[in-house]
Amino acid sequence: MSEKSKKAVKTVSIITIAILMAKVLGMMRDVVFANYYGTRMESDAYLSASRLPLLFFDLALGAAVLSTFIPVFNSHLQKDRKKAFDFANTFLNIILLFSITFCVIGAIFAKQITTLYAPGLGAEGIDLSATLLIIMLPTALFTGVAYVFVGILQSLDEFTIPAIISLVSNGAVLVYLFFFNNKFGIYGMAVALTIAWSLQIIVQIPSLIKKGYRYKFRLNLKEEGLNEVFRLALPILVSSWVQPVCVVINTRFASKLGEGAIAGLEYANKLFIIIVGVFTFAITNYIFPALSRASASEDKKAFAGTMKIAFSSMFALIMPISIGMMLFAKPIVQVIYERGEFTSQSTVITAGSLTFFAIGMIGLGINEVLNKCFYAMQNGKTPMYASIMGILVNVIIAISLFYTTDLGVKGLALASSVALLTIAVFLCVKMNKVIKFMDRYLWSVIIRIIFATALMAIVSMTISHFTQAMAPIISLVLIVCIGGGVYIAAIFFTGVINKLKGQGDDKE
Repeated sequence: MSEKSKKAVKTVSIITIAILMAKVLGMMRDVVFANYYGTRMESDAYLSASRLPLLFFDLALGAAVLSTFIPVFNSHLQKDRKKAFDFANTFLNIILLFSITFCVIGAIFAKQITTLYAPGLGAEGIDLSATLLIIMLPTALFTGVAYVFVGILQSLDEFTIPAIISLVSNGAVLVYLFFFNNKFGIYGMAVALTIAWSLQIIVQIPSLIKKGYRYKFRLNLKEEGLNEVFRLALPILVSSWVQPVCVVINTRFASKLGEGAIAGLEYANKLFIIIVGVFTFAITNYIFPALSRASASEDKKAFAGTMKIAFSSMFALIMPISIGMMLFAKPIVQVIYERGEFTSQSTVITAGSLTFFAIGMIGLGINEVLNKCFYAMQNGKTPMYASIMGILVNVIIAISLFYTTDLGVKGLALASSVALLTIAVFLCVKMNKVIKFMDRYLWSVIIRIIFATALMAIVSMTISHFTQAMAPIISLVLIVCIGGGVYIAAIFFTGVINKLKGQGDDKE
């Protein structure tokens, strides 16, 4: 192996480990927070307030920052380093001004925004959430700046530091929870989160200086490449709206379902996103360069082969987890969250949400894979249309279930899942018209995975019946180990692994 290949392997390994550790620390942060605050009014108020600045970032900037900034910055970098840094400073200052404006408006109208977002919190909850929101508004600004810095460093071949920024911020929040929470409470928690997010900027500054970047207040709206960024940003931005917009809709309804509903929905959603994110990130980041090369060379056979490998690999990873979470949501939530202020009633609320979120897990996985496929083909409009459709589906179903059933937070989670599955079907149909990937070969793999998953579910339910008198953690470990072992054996026995190895050949 060449030195260049060794360096690439080492870099990818470090990034993967850092991301996994960040996910673990993020989960620990949520677990410890749940231990102190459970599903009380304070947790509803805090989780509502902490979500709003990040929602602003997701809706107004989000994925478009890196997706559009990096290509244009790199094109400048190949020609003129100074010109590239000038462009970066102009772009950064636009983000700063945009974020500062949001923070000022948000602080002035904090109570009105909170009332609109979570009207069912009650007078005390709205007042607390509005105060916490004012404290945490700068996190939107810090996130925007941190993302631009990440784009600059990655373009300059520095990947390690950007990969650890979430580790740093999650670690800082955990330090507060372990050592200072008993003294400063929920207000201190809001301050700690704001400081933690500022660290995502600070930790990158030494590397930026080392790479030769210097910040300047430059605001040239006629900067070359700026129009290209704005042109590319809209479809990518809208495509990323499904999750944050659905969160806004569901939180608004959840606030009317009584104390703990927002917190239970948020805990379940975070668990859902973390689990799906770990697997889909690994798959999509691995296939995207290969897809881009195949698209650029107009090699439809290679493109279809790579896409089928990604699609079926994602299906093989996510399907058993989705079914497992649906069947065993309660013991999963008990083991992860139930301690301290997180009571058995908190478990009921959160597990109910998690069960119905899990239904849409395979949809989210498909969407992530196919979005990358469309982006590799330089088609951002199809994912954008799919996202708009998904949001409308979520709104219609959430309203329908909220007013016609007593499902409560479970209905809101179900609305999100149906929206994700609807998007997945739409994207599959659209992609299959361009690249014929839904062939007999792929369907044979999917059917075998479903069979293996069904076998796993039967065995797991049987084990659950015989271990129900045991402690939840022991029962869950036995279910995961034996059920997981049966699934792995089944996909080997049914030839799924061999099919996956040969799928890139595109035999159909």
